[in-house]
Amino acid sequence: MKKKRKRNPLRFYLAFAATITVLTGLQALCHFDVPPYKQLAAAPQEVQEVIDIESEEQIPDEKTSENDDVPMTDTLLQQEIAVPSPLRRHSHVWSYQECFPDSQATQLSAALLNGITPTQSREELITMLERHQLVDISQSPFYSVDELQHSMPYLVPKAQQLLNTIAINFIDSLHRKGLPPHKPIITSVLRTTDDVSRLQKGNKNATTNSCHCYGTTIDITYHRFQPIGPNFHQLTRYDDDLKFVLAEVLYDLRLRQRCYVKYEYKQACFHLTVR
Repeated sequence: MKKKRKRNPLRFYLAFAATITVLTGLQALCHFDVPPYKQLAAAPQEVQEVIDIESEEQIPDEKTSENDDVPMTDTLLQQEIAVPSPLRRHSHVWSYQECFPDSQATQLSAALLNGITPTQSREELITMLERHQLVDISQSPFYSVDELQHSMPYLVPKAQQLLNTIAINFIDSLHRKGLPPHKPIITSVLRTTDDVSRLQKGNKNATTNSCHCYGTTIDITYHRFQPIGPNFHQLTRYDDDLKFVLAEVLYDLRLRQRCYVKYEYKQACFHLTVR
């Protein structure tokens, strides 16, 4: 009988360290943004958009798993908005809600500027994909995409580049902070007008002119993360440190005027649009 080889944990971590080194090299060659762990000397005074609307876009997460739906009591809501723990002492992210306030109207202006013309059917999106107006983001070593039900995994090239930057900066920041390596999980991408109509049947608050119709907008959940390594099938849930590091990455890119970001506590995601 053949003897079973024992797994060597050291070999895996050496391989992971080598992967991080390669990613850092790729980051330099591809001109990705500087990772957010390099603290800014002082947070600039941001110019707030005066565009606002009373009713925000409230479209549910692609997955309506009971594990993702958290009843928001007053205490839990306060924890979701505030930023606790020693990891935050020297960070500019003091409040999720205040640091990520960009409304539907604000993000829609960027979507109109950078995105495609909304389409009615998914067949039209396939044509745009063939013409390289859209990029398929379903497969990536840097992030994971949910099994989408109400959207397609397509983005305009500019938004796909932003997503790569977010994911690589997130993995790199976790490594530098000594946290376990994880991928962010994308829960919603490009919707057709037919997709939005179907959503509106089950959600009266769903916005007809959604930013998701332009290929510029994604939702990244902060309640689930995918481990990198042997246990990649066992998702990490409700990890406050992972959520905060993701928030730091997004806040840094928002300050660099790369994207608009809205913190959605009901939908458990960061809703963001490329600028």
